Amino acid sequence: MQGKSLLMTGVAVIALVASTDAALAKKKHTTPPPAPSYSSPSTPVSAGPSNAELSARIDTLEAELAAEQDRRMADHGRLSALEQNFNDTVWSFDNARPTVKSGDGRFSMAFRVRFQSDFAGFMQDSTHPAGFAGPGDLGSGAVVRRAYFGVEGRAFTDFFYELRFNGGGSNGGSNGSSGGVTAGEGDPLVNKAVITYTGITNVHFNVGVIEPALMFEGTTSSASLIFLERPEIDNIAADSFGAGDSRRGIELGWSKTDTLWAGDNLAGTVAFTGGKTGSAANHGSLAGLAGNSDENTQILGRVSERLWTDGISNVQIGASGAAVLYSGSNGNTNGGSQTLNFQDRPEIRVDGTRLISTGGIAAKTGTMFAFDAEGNWENFFLGGEWAQFTADRQCGALSPVLNPQCVTSTSVFDHPSFSGYYIEGSWIITGETKQYSPSALNNEVGGFNGPIPSRPFSFSGDSWGAWELAVRYSDTDLNWHDTTVASPTQLAGIAGGREAIVAIALNWYLNRNIRVMLDDNIVHVNKGVIGNLHRDDQDLNIVGIRFQFAN
Repeated sequence: MQGKSLLMTGVAVIALVASTDAALAKKKHTTPPPAPSYSSPSTPVSAGPSNAELSARIDTLEAELAAEQDRRMADHGRLSALEQNFNDTVWSFDNARPTVKSGDGRFSMAFRVRFQSDFAGFMQDSTHPAGFAGPGDLGSGAVVRRAYFGVEGRAFTDFFYELRFNGGGSNGGSNGSSGGVTAGEGDPLVNKAVITYTGITNVHFNVGVIEPALMFEGTTSSASLIFLERPEIDNIAADSFGAGDSRRGIELGWSKTDTLWAGDNLAGTVAFTGGKTGSAANHGSLAGLAGNSDENTQILGRVSERLWTDGISNVQIGASGAAVLYSGSNGNTNGGSQTLNFQDRPEIRVDGTRLISTGGIAAKTGTMFAFDAEGNWENFFLGGEWAQFTADRQCGALSPVLNPQCVTSTSVFDHPSFSGYYIEGSWIITGETKQYSPSALNNEVGGFNGPIPSRPFSFSGDSWGAWELAVRYSDTDLNWHDTTVASPTQLAGIAGGREAIVAIALNWYLNRNIRVMLDDNIVHVNKGVIGNLHRDDQDLNIVGIRFQFAN
């Protein structure tokens, strides 16, 4: 622009000089010389603009050019500002997930939806031994297993947030009660409400209503489960040791690829949690029992290491552990009668009945640990996990004279322990592979998510999505000591039941968002020896189907 101004200035100067010379030349050739006069002085002849006038004109032109340049620069600035404002908010719909993001990337918000509708039919033995205590007729029907709606995103670059509500649940849930009787199905409404700080490389810190990472299946999204439900040992651990969703707490996590060698992925979390939202248990002082309604508290953690990967196939091992620091006072005047109850449904939630349950074990504290190994080889997956749960049972009414460790009724007498395991495998028939998560803010670190169909279902495109066949065997033993006879020096054994389940699943992934699952669970329950009889043993078959949308 400056060169253009100089050029225009030079052209103007040349034009002025040329016009002045032309005028002088014309006047010289057309006007006769004046007659000499000696009577008066001669009148001076005009010689055109002076140098000062020319300089002033040049200055004026330069000022006008400079003003024009300023106007052009201002117009350019306004156009740039308009473009920036236009790009300041960007909408996208990747994976059917509406997302709005600021132009500088410091703020974002995505809308998340997950809907799962389950139907199940229970087929049980029609005859049972004398004294059978049931249940003998579980309820077939349907349930909205999950109905999530929420938002998540980033704020000021270093913060991540997630708010998620759940309008679904399982029979026997805690979404409302009256007189101690559950008022219909439903899980806690506030499923997640978490703020995450991510300003430190490879580290995330969660606070609020979180979903802590515990055991392998706990790192797998409910939208990516191979079967309708997680294995029983994972559900027992989550419920009793402070994990699962809707859990109040704080958590610190770390993950990094290529930590020990190329291709590995080392991750770990540790959390301190309380109770779940939607429950008034151990919240606020009870009438006449002030100071005896403290909230249950737990500490838990997990570490996992991906040993090898070729970019598609992966091999991983992991370990989890947790401790109940305080199981809740349950309104007891001396702070005792804290209880732990290990129980679960038969890996389907249409009926809320727990076929195996230890019942309330008088225990203030307890511990658990688990080990897992899993991996995929292209479109094949194999994994398994083993866990043990221990309750520090209190003396209760045992005589302190005959039992020296029983100083008070809340002193620890023994340590009933229970265990379980599962092994599962899947084959994606259409050739797709499971997606490994090396890092994730929602604790799905080290998880194996479902496949992305290479050819989504479409009649017009003659494509049928992705198909997966899976099998799992799980065995959970909640029996501890066969005897149920108590004495002044012996607490009764616990006949919580042993449940073995063979699950066969066929999964149809129509596209990235819609999925149909079909499960057949073959269940055998053994309630242990009660009076030398296996009177509560039973076999049943459960067929379940799920329709799912998730973005």
